[in-house]
Amino acid sequence: MSETIAPDLEGVRDRFQLEGDETVETKYEELLTFVHTGRNRTDELADGLGLSGVETEYLIREAEKNGDLTRDGYTGTKLYTIRITDQGAAKLPAISETDARLAEYNLTELDYEVLRIVADAGPCTIQPVLEELSTDLAPIKLIPVINHLVREDYCESSGLWRRYVEVTSEGRDVLEAVEREVLDDDAERN
Repeated sequence: MSETIAPDLEGVRDRFQLEGDETVETKYEELLTFVHTGRNRTDELADGLGLSGVETEYLIREAEKNGDLTRDGYTGTKLYTIRITDQGAAKLPAISETDARLAEYNLTELDYEVLRIVADAGPCTIQPVLEELSTDLAPIKLIPVINHLVREDYCESSGLWRRYVEVTSEGRDVLEAVEREVLDDDAERN
């Protein structure tokens, strides 16, 4: 097996139902990456990782035991808010300045691209988003991104089974801020 940043997860391996070539170690690394880029709620971590809530909790507990993640607290909603520790962040490759600045808005580059596409398209299903994305992405992998944008109030969804998505006024404000404060600065540096 290739080198991993995950601790020994043999004790919890049987608690996961993974598909294909997925491993608990790769899910651990994805967990740290998601938290490092602004995803910090257990429900959105489960969505992004493609794990059940129980599996996500097992992974978070292992990361807590290893000192890579911590919770905001152990009562109320604080229990469900996860933060990366300095130790956990040090294990990850450095993120670009653009990624760090996007994380200030709880966005990744993919989140931003999806938000921009939805803003340009107007109310739409995920199909036009998938067609315009710069990367080939399975629809099942786009759903957590859309859910995150809805949770952040950058988008809203409607229709039976949330089939349509559109940008909110807050989402438009964030797009303008990102273009002005993040992307324009990047263009000036390059």
